[in-house]
Amino acid sequence: MFKKLAFVSILLAIVFGFESAAIAEPTFIMVTHSPASDSYWLGVIKGLEQAAKDLGVTVQYRGIEKNLNDPNQQRRNLEAAIAAKPDGIIVSDPTPTSLNATIKKASDAGIPVIIVNQGGDQVASVGALAFVGDDPGTQGALAAAQFNALGAKHALIITAPVGALSFLDARTNEFKKAFTGTSTLAEIPLTDFNNSTRIKTIAETQLEKDNSIDAVFSIGGCCIAAMTQVRADLGDRGKGMHWGTIDVTEGAAKSLQAHELDFALDAQQYAQGYYPVVMLALYIRQGIQPAETVLTTGPIVITPKNVERFHASDR
Repeated sequence: MFKKLAFVSILLAIVFGFESAAIAEPTFIMVTHSPASDSYWLGVIKGLEQAAKDLGVTVQYRGIEKNLNDPNQQRRNLEAAIAAKPDGIIVSDPTPTSLNATIKKASDAGIPVIIVNQGGDQVASVGALAFVGDDPGTQGALAAAQFNALGAKHALIITAPVGALSFLDARTNEFKKAFTGTSTLAEIPLTDFNNSTRIKTIAETQLEKDNSIDAVFSIGGCCIAAMTQVRADLGDRGKGMHWGTIDVTEGAAKSLQAHELDFALDAQQYAQGYYPVVMLALYIRQGIQPAETVLTTGPIVITPKNVERFHASDR
């Protein structure tokens, strides 16, 4: 079970500031598997940039061009980041077999590394300082618990094909283990993850095949818009079903407010942008290293009852 990081030194550093004329403004580069335009990663980038302002550092975000989770392009971006010799690197690790050797190249070169979002079990193998993110298996199990409490009996999981991405497999598998009813998959190719029309068609095809499906679960923010459209198209049947998702996008928040979603799991990804900058700044300036290697930022459950607090926040 992941332990939480003690924040005493972090809070003191923020309160008193990182004032030191002897230390130049450090540069940190974040390299991820997603483009900057992705609805989930917009929150991460917002936290990244706010931390840079608060702590007096320079940050850069380098994502892939399309939301295809392309490990080859991410690896090339990471190699370019290493060549730039920044003071720290923040990197997501959704495909360890493709990325770990390059991530380790950064730490071996003396560049402090924080893994973000995915790859919490890879910290030691790549020589990173810590991981900031959440556990995909926990997300899947927590989602199943919500549907169990709602009384759902047959869930359609909108997800990627088995083996496409390990963290999506973990979400799906743990959901199926924890859900007390029957599960059916609507598999979306990674190349269609930004294609709402295609996602909608695949999901509706499965729903047309089986009228016993009484719940729909989206594996991530990519599928929320399509899922809410499916609900609308189903009319009375859709209103009588249960709907839930991982990730709280702007669209998900609006659907929660309208009582069109029963729940959304919030990874609090703003913190996934903010905390790594704090950790690297402390390490570079004060030599402070995290005592625990894993800091979980979520998930927490957002429902129509508490969505207003989320919606009012500046993240």
